[in-house]
Amino acid sequence: MESLAIIAEFNPFHTGHARLIHQVRQAAGPEAAIVIIMSGAFVQRGEPAFFDKWHRAAWAIDGGADVVIELPAVYALSSAAGFAQGGVTLAARLGCQALACGVEGGTAADFLSLARRAEGLTACLKAAKKSSAGQQLTDALMAAAPDEARLLQQPNALLAFEYARAMLKQEQPLTFLPLPRQGRHGDARLGAPFASASALRQAMTAYPDDDSSYISYIVKRVRPSLQGQLAQGAFTDYGRYGDFVAAQNRLLTPDQLRCLPAFTEGLENRWHRAFMESGSYDQALRSIKTRRYAYSRLCRMGAYTLLQPSRDLMDCSYEAGPQYARLLALNGRGAAFLKGAKGQLPVVTKVRSDAPGLSPLGQEQLKLDLKASDIQSFCFSKENQRKGHQDYYHSPFFLSIQK
Repeated sequence: MESLAIIAEFNPFHTGHARLIHQVRQAAGPEAAIVIIMSGAFVQRGEPAFFDKWHRAAWAIDGGADVVIELPAVYALSSAAGFAQGGVTLAARLGCQALACGVEGGTAADFLSLARRAEGLTACLKAAKKSSAGQQLTDALMAAAPDEARLLQQPNALLAFEYARAMLKQEQPLTFLPLPRQGRHGDARLGAPFASASALRQAMTAYPDDDSSYISYIVKRVRPSLQGQLAQGAFTDYGRYGDFVAAQNRLLTPDQLRCLPAFTEGLENRWHRAFMESGSYDQALRSIKTRRYAYSRLCRMGAYTLLQPSRDLMDCSYEAGPQYARLLALNGRGAAFLKGAKGQLPVVTKVRSDAPGLSPLGQEQLKLDLKASDIQSFCFSKENQRKGHQDYYHSPFFLSIQK
């Protein structure tokens, strides 16, 4: 069966995401399987997702997808390069033939050309204290190929570039399908034909009981379920989450921070001092942020202080790739796709404490996923929605294909 993957967060799922799936369906044909590789309880910006992964996955099926697989938290909470490497590798190991994504501009040939050029430049880059490795590579590409590299000034194009780099590393090549995106990433305004997930999260947080400003951006079939989650308070309170991170960091010493991923070059001392002197999570991050330490990276580091992944887990995961496919939702076409994909990668449909059939690395990756779910649910708005161990009680959603 032909299959195309989309790596996504759907935080939350909206009409722009449904449009992308529709574009992929038109390109792939009615019988192709559209496979979503989706971040779970935490997202790449370094915080819990707004809604739980099971509802977001079911909404994606309602929006036209066929199967939703969870991107393990070890990759979901990585830089753009790690996020892309985890998602592309998982798609390849599931047997997907192509990868699609939304971009502001550029073709598959543009991104693959930049990716090949980047491989030749990476070894030549030198450590610099004033900028990150990603920024150094972007600067080097701008110097070497300014016309092509201008694409990387757009956030979705930058991620597409990382997808292209990850695709070049796969044993089985994938076809790349970048599609034109509507709306601007991170735009906090409502009123345009398509809204960003950031704008929708802000509106839902501010007015959970008044959906007049944002409901038109939610797929009609999804609206009752999403409204139910908001009414029940089953959504992340980011102020509550920030307080948890700030409190945790009052307890950690620089030596303890140094053992966590991304705490290098003495940053643990600056980090410790900032949290001791600041009255909030946001204030602490603002005092740490520099051109070298981007806000998104600092947010991921904040998540590391709560979830406590080891450096070894991160390093081994980047080298070995995802060890399983955690199934969140599917329809009949998705079930047929997974039947053909079995044997290439263990498909986890029901979580057990002993994680049978997984490699030792896979068991550690799954433990981090479960921990992330427990942290996310404890940050939900209403007290009765904060129960832990929800991964043990949820089975994959199955939805009939709508004609």
